[in-house]
Amino acid sequence: MILVTGATGFVGRRVVARLTAAGHAVRCLVRPAYKERLLPPGVSVHVVAGDLADVATLRVALQDADTVIHLAGIWAQRGARTFEAVNYQGTLNLLEAALEVGASRIIFSSYPTADRNSAFAFLRSKGLAEEAIKSCGLSFTILRPSLVYGAEDYLTTNIATALKSVPFVFPVVGDGQTRFQPLWVEDLAACIERCLSNPKTIGHTLALGGPAYLTINDMLDIIARTLRVHRRKVFVRVPLARAAAEWMERVMPRPLLTTTTVDLLGVDTTTELGAVSRHFGFDPARFADAVGYLCDQPWRRIFLSRFVGGQR
Repeated sequence: MILVTGATGFVGRRVVARLTAAGHAVRCLVRPAYKERLLPPGVSVHVVAGDLADVATLRVALQDADTVIHLAGIWAQRGARTFEAVNYQGTLNLLEAALEVGASRIIFSSYPTADRNSAFAFLRSKGLAEEAIKSCGLSFTILRPSLVYGAEDYLTTNIATALKSVPFVFPVVGDGQTRFQPLWVEDLAACIERCLSNPKTIGHTLALGGPAYLTINDMLDIIARTLRVHRRKVFVRVPLARAAAEWMERVMPRPLLTTTTVDLLGVDTTTELGAVSRHFGFDPARFADAVGYLCDQPWRRIFLSRFVGGQR
């Protein structure tokens, strides 16, 4: 039995679909507020309503599970759901419950620049979670994917929404020269699923990325060409962008820009180009070839949903 946390999330839905297609028995930990949120069509799994803050529920979810795929986490803080409380303490709670019930392995999705000493709270929480996993006694694999993109993601969908909804110009945080190595979400899901059958990944932290280094400007140009729109880039200084993000976090149910995004857009996240091929035996998709999902989306509805709410 495999327990997947964050199963209804952007990455989690793809991972659950792959696991069930491969014949694995899967149990999904889903926050009560999202219990009715749909998993991929045709997927049949056991769902446990619970939260990383509730160790007792975690013990129930982990019964008979020998492997945990830990994808749950937050990218924006709201009230008591801080990075430290969810990304770090939630991981500690999960490890405590996993050890109590006798699970043997954990696969964790982190971030390339995670560091317990980082000045950024998100990266610090991920770094602390990594350290806890490495020292807990379970067999572990930590994956550090660069920017992950795909249908219904945060970054490319919001970029496309702004390109289609705001005329003439597009605001770019900083100088647009930060480098990423975009990894298609389906390729990340494949890597996670292949970890299960690849013992060579145990005990390792693996940085993963797509087949090319792209700056923010490069990604914007590719998305604009895909959507057949043209906007003049307007470069916005980081302090001003951060102030705008703080305002959006206060007034928008699903902000187009968050303070965490502003922080991460200033940090290069790249690794060796052949990492996915070397570790998992396949070549990841090129960004320009995979972003076709951005075409023919209901952009007006998506844009309005940022202000009036909608399914998260």
